[in-house]
Amino acid sequence: MKKLFNNIQIINGGFNIKQWLIISLLLRLIVMPFTAHGDVFFIYKFPHIFSHGEWDTYGIAAEQHNIFYYPPLTLIFFAVVQFIFGFLFPGFEEFTHALRFLETKAIYKSEYLYLSLFLMKLPYLFFDCLIVLTCWKMLPNDKSKLIFTVFWAVNPLVIYSTFMFGQFDLIPAFFVVLACYFSLQRGREQYACLSIASGCIFKLFPIVFLPVVLLTSCRNVRDFIRLSLYGVVPVLLFYGVFYLISGEAVLKLLFETSFLAKFSFELKIFFLRFCQASAYFLVCLHILSSSREQLNYILLIQYFMVIYLAISWGLPSYSTHYFMWFIPFFILYIQQRPEWKKPFYLLLLTIFLAGLKS
Repeated sequence: MKKLFNNIQIINGGFNIKQWLIISLLLRLIVMPFTAHGDVFFIYKFPHIFSHGEWDTYGIAAEQHNIFYYPPLTLIFFAVVQFIFGFLFPGFEEFTHALRFLETKAIYKSEYLYLSLFLMKLPYLFFDCLIVLTCWKMLPNDKSKLIFTVFWAVNPLVIYSTFMFGQFDLIPAFFVVLACYFSLQRGREQYACLSIASGCIFKLFPIVFLPVVLLTSCRNVRDFIRLSLYGVVPVLLFYGVFYLISGEAVLKLLFETSFLAKFSFELKIFFLRFCQASAYFLVCLHILSSSREQLNYILLIQYFMVIYLAISWGLPSYSTHYFMWFIPFFILYIQQRPEWKKPFYLLLLTIFLAGLKS
């Protein structure tokens, strides 16, 4: 890592990569304590219950609140975060405890609001750094690494959806990026499937990339079966454990998000699913028709982008944080298309401004 920093010098008279990383960090630290959406309180509401020994968290959410919570690893991760920060900062423990009982307006009056908002978003910085480091590994030269860092550092959607809004899509997005990286690492393909599984236990969407990872990584049928187990067994294990505790309540999330896979002979839904399936089929067909020697990160990034765009046709357009799923791949791709850089940033600004009302 030190060698990488030393090799990247100032390009075209601008800031070097260390300076852009500092700018990136400062931009995020400035907004973290002072901005929030109600989603960030919901994210921490039920892990607080879990961290205090209420194992049937999904049952409580379903019975008492008639709502569903995120997948199991999200519950565990934020429960651990609360346990650690609650031990170190008693005010944070008091704040997260109040989330279950107070209305949102009352929460904003808490004396521990700014400290708690900062701590709630602090884990995101870790995954923010991991995405940058992983993407660097897929870029061919120092100039590309610097350009990626610039676009990531001042990316309005990344800053808004994660460090202002407070949604955690950055975390499963990191695991998808990690899966992309490991897919072409000979002898380490199992980590690509484990990454997809990890992302899926945070949010459901990464599972749609598993077939692409399998087709890219496998050399034969035996490989396909072995790697499939890496991608499926952890998901079944986590859901199975919580199913034993909470019963069908843990599966409520799957039914509530069924609009993503809902099929109907209603013309518009039928046409949407046909287009999505066609896009996926063409990607898989292209992978199967390519030799392993022809596959590279430029091509793989395009596969992931096409799959994301196919999914996005069925997503609510007002939910800005969903764009986090594909932004790393788009920034990676425009390294090969310099003429797209300004239009791309204009697009990000447009989405950001439109999403301020969400």
